[in-house]
Amino acid sequence: MTDSNSAPSKPRIPVTILTGFLGAGKTTLLNYILQQQHGYKFAIIVNEIGEIGIDGQLVENAREEIVQMNNGCVCCTVRTDLIKSVQALVRRGGFDYLLIETTGIADPGPVAQTFLNIPQLQQYVQLDSIITVVDAEQIEKQMLEVETAREQIAMADFLLINKTDLVDEAHLARIEALTSALNPHAQSFRTNRAQINLKEVLDMAAFDVDRKLAVDPKFLDELNYRHHHEIQSCAFTFDQPFGVDRFEAFVAELSLNAKIFRSKGFLSIAGNPRRVLFHGVNNRFTIFWDRLWEKGETRTSQMVFIGKNLDKANLNKALVRCLA
Repeated sequence: MTDSNSAPSKPRIPVTILTGFLGAGKTTLLNYILQQQHGYKFAIIVNEIGEIGIDGQLVENAREEIVQMNNGCVCCTVRTDLIKSVQALVRRGGFDYLLIETTGIADPGPVAQTFLNIPQLQQYVQLDSIITVVDAEQIEKQMLEVETAREQIAMADFLLINKTDLVDEAHLARIEALTSALNPHAQSFRTNRAQINLKEVLDMAAFDVDRKLAVDPKFLDELNYRHHHEIQSCAFTFDQPFGVDRFEAFVAELSLNAKIFRSKGFLSIAGNPRRVLFHGVNNRFTIFWDRLWEKGETRTSQMVFIGKNLDKANLNKALVRCLA
């Protein structure tokens, strides 16, 4: 019997985990979500493996509540910080949907466990879905290099086969067959720049723990962590501006380094009032002019490189040679 005098319970806040391997387009998807007319007030947690948070600074909607968690992967070393961050956000309130962007090497399983196994969170938030962004051009190579790329696909409720403009129809069909074999339950969408009808992926109550257990019977086992110690990150900060020609030459050499899976950052360029954004996924790089530096803003360059067996000292020497 229900106590007629008791206050109605507050609906739990839906949580969507945005995952996908390094450079797949998670931050692009996050920015796309924030730019749309959807009626939600989001809180956002952005997790990055390096000590410098690049992605958090590239989120384009400053009206949202954004929490950055750096220098560790939310699926293992900073998982306690995730719990504390969610609790702090709930206490502050003012939002009705929580988005979590994981690192590109995060296994989404332990992140999902956090919302299933922690009673302090269960009464306030509810896991709605895991969205995995897949780089259509690079995913086959990524899955050969790192098991995490496969795990992220296997745990998804929704798959965004992204960067469709970079591959042909036959390639796309092959990737869709590959992802479907890994995860026949996920709904798949073809996307360019991670643009998707949000009504099809947000607030859908798509997360099904039984389906996850069918994929991984140890899914709810708190001790079943997958650590990825072979992947490391190197972060660099420079106060002196870069020469654009020298940096472009550095990037051309970088494209020959198969050990670097992901590189990203923003730079101050000598003699130019705009900062430069720099993105790299395997051997594909883009460098483009971004916004004007604001008046009084310190023109600091920050970059992060993620990969295997990285030589930080040599990378630093190469970058120093690019300074103006």
